[in-house]
Order: sequence, then structure tokens, then C-alpha cells
Amino acid sequence: MNISMAGIDHSMAGIDIRQRFSLAKSRQQQILQALFHMEMVEGAVLLSTCNRTEIYLSCREGFSPDPFALFCQAANLPFEDCQGLYKVRQGEECFDHLCLLGSGALSQIWGEDQIITQVKNAITLAREEHCADSLLEVFFRTAVTAAKKIKTTLRFTRSEASVATKTLEILQNAPDAPRNVLVIGNGEIGRLVCSRLLEQGFSVSMTLRQYKHGQIQVPEGAASFDYALRYQEMPRFDALVSATSSPHYTVDWAEFSRLAKAPRYLIDLAVPRDIDPACGEKAALYDIDTLGREEFTRERAVLLQQAQQIVEKYRQDLHKWERYRAQRVSGC
Repeated sequence: MNISMAGIDHSMAGIDIRQRFSLAKSRQQQILQALFHMEMVEGAVLLSTCNRTEIYLSCREGFSPDPFALFCQAANLPFEDCQGLYKVRQGEECFDHLCLLGSGALSQIWGEDQIITQVKNAITLAREEHCADSLLEVFFRTAVTAAKKIKTTLRFTRSEASVATKTLEILQNAPDAPRNVLVIGNGEIGRLVCSRLLEQGFSVSMTLRQYKHGQIQVPEGAASFDYALRYQEMPRFDALVSATSSPHYTVDWAEFSRLAKAPRYLIDLAVPRDIDPACGEKAALYDIDTLGREEFTRERAVLLQQAQQIVEKYRQDLHKWERYRAQRVSGC
């Protein structure tokens, strides 16, 4: 199994560094193609989320590259600036990592639900780009199955399911009881946050991009207005949550600082950042790193040990498939 991976994540770099490697889908497609067409590379998968960027490569036997070096080459990034920022894994270590990652056991927010979908989306994109070989297909499929088993068996998500839950906790525990919330971003995370807040009795409005109005579903009970009016509307909200894939700030300090009345709480769920950090001078500002900052408890250590036992079973399944494939190739 000649699979290697390299990744940069929240445990190795803060959001200011990670956002340099956060990739839009179109950019992922370009980099996947560049990686796949490199000599000795049989397949490539890119996983890019707010907390991590990871590169998985299936290579010909005898070829053991540094995946991050090849990623930097494909992405036209200066590799010399990346020393010490990432970790490389090989073979079984890659598989164990991906299983735990998909379960949410390695997330900043313990047991988060979104990561398993992001892992599945990564292999789906590689397949659509014809960049995933059979080994990576089985590797990811088996790891996702293991991750689901870990989640259902150990129930990591009992108390900390997602960034939506963390957002809700911040607003519910705020001493001045904010009730009116503006959500910028109507993608999966934005809608999830909106729905969770509505369930708990918050009054929620969402911004809509004018050119996307016909494609967007706003959760039932939420109001909406055009994104271009966000600064005009902000004074009537107690809190603002932003979760977009925009390469630019959705809340800029120059505009925010001029508001006579501004939201008291700003929650930035995006990488790259949506909210200019300077806005923290005028409001309580939380970002994706703040939400995930908490102690690693003894209970977590025990759960990780139990998860490793589950991973072992699925690792053996992967090896069985490898042996079967080898027998077919040899004609035995």
C-alpha cells in the first residue's frame, strides 16, 4: 500500500497560517490535476476545510515523495516557507489518521459532524476529476465506514456536535441575552447554524447574494435580505455569524467601525476569515480557533483508545482487499 499523506491543521498552525492553504473548489480541481499528472503518481485526493488542508497520494511502488512538497509545486507555493508546518504519514498511519479524522476525534470541536461529509466530498471530487485510483477509492471508502462505526459506537457527539452547537452555546451563555442574530452565508454551515438558532427561539435573518436568490433555500422561520444591505441592517442585530467561502472580508473594519450601533457578538466560522480581526475592538469576536479551544480530558483519551480498536478491524479489511487485488494481478 504505497499511500502517503501530508497535512497542516489546527494542532500545528493558527488560522492566520492555515488560511493561506484554504482552497476553493476550482483551485482544488486545478491542483488535483497537476498532482495526478506528475510522474509516478497514480492518484490524488485533496481535503481542504477550515481546520486543515491534507494531501493523499497513491504512488507507484518504490516512489516515496514528500506529498506537501508536491502539493506546493502543484499549487505554485513556496515550499521553503512551509518547513515545520505540516506532518507526513505513510501507509497504515495514513489510514488510522483518516479513520479518526472522519469520526471527529481529531477535530478542534470534539466529535464534530461536518468532517465526515467533508472527507466524502474530497474523494468524490477526486473521482469526478478522474484523479482517484482504485486504491484511494477503497482506502477512503473503508476509512469512512470505520469513522461511522466509531461515531455510532462511542457516541463522540453527545455534548459537542458541531460549530453550530458551539455558536449556540456562546449566545445562550452570553450575560446580556442576545436574541436577534444575523447569519451571513447560506451554505451548509450557515443554514445549519440558522436552523439550530431558530430551534432555540432566536430571531434569525440571513443575507442572500442577489445573483443566487433562485438557488437558495432559507430555513423556515428565518427572514432574509440582500447581502449588499448588510451594513445598513447590522444595527438591529445583537449578534452576527459569518460562514462563507469568500476570499474577502464580509465584515470589514472600515465599515463596521462607522456603525453607530453594532452587533455585540461576532462569530467567524470561515477560513479564510470572514470578519476583519480589527472588529474585535468594538465587539466580542470568536473565530474557529476560539470555538475549539478546550482541554483534552481523560475521557477523550479513553475514547481514542477504544476508537483505535475499531480502526484495527477495518485496517485488516483493507489489507484483505490488497491481498485479493495482488492475487488477481498475479493470476494466482
